[in-house]
Amino acid sequence: MPGRSTSQRLKPSLKRLLVRLGIHAGRHRNTLAGAREAILRGGDVDLVIDVGAHAGEYGTVLRSSGYMGRIASFEPVSRQFERLRKAAAGDAAWQCHNRAAGAKGGSACINVSGNDGFSSSLLEMGEAHEQAVDDSRYERTETIQIVRLDEELGNTNRSTPHVYMKVDTQGFEHEVLAGASGILEACGAVELELSLTTLYEGQLLIGEMIELMRRHGFQPTHLEPEFVDPHSGELLQVNGLFQSSERIGTQ
Repeated sequence: MPGRSTSQRLKPSLKRLLVRLGIHAGRHRNTLAGAREAILRGGDVDLVIDVGAHAGEYGTVLRSSGYMGRIASFEPVSRQFERLRKAAAGDAAWQCHNRAAGAKGGSACINVSGNDGFSSSLLEMGEAHEQAVDDSRYERTETIQIVRLDEELGNTNRSTPHVYMKVDTQGFEHEVLAGASGILEACGAVELELSLTTLYEGQLLIGEMIELMRRHGFQPTHLEPEFVDPHSGELLQVNGLFQSSERIGTQ
């Protein structure tokens, strides 16, 4: 209906989606960002893994919200990595890795997008994404290094859930998780981008990702709209917060 805000138009469809996925939005009245801050303030987390860090925006938000523990940021594209390194300069607890994360290590070509690299991906971009964001089309490729998080962060203590992980890798999230099964054992919460339609060829969609996370022992607790087609108003992507079943049971 003309005159309604985007968030107002999205609420009914998002609510129906939550019901279909077995998630009751009324249980969690705070925002995803609020839930994240509460988890980090709880004192159990001493490491945040930021996969797909771009220019360090996420780490900067963490610092501004009061989290002063360790951050391990991963960004493979050289131009964005230089900005990430500058954002973390002088912060001894913020480590920057010029690598992508995946199911297996090695080199690969990443597709670099025109919209400041926000849509860069190891996967081919789908038509729905190109139509929604004109300037997101790939402009070039770049050879990068891929590592398995289980190997790159192999000294991480897995005996207690002290890690918070965020993965924003443009359809490559399931590959990141495939190389991080050990790290997931140390995670109390994981933040992921979840697509409702195919934005990148070969990606898993929201239902498949939720089932994957459930197999790892995580339940979805928060979903929030992230990416909307500006032409049709269709919800294309949400941000999701998953918390370990053990953690939920103690809340």
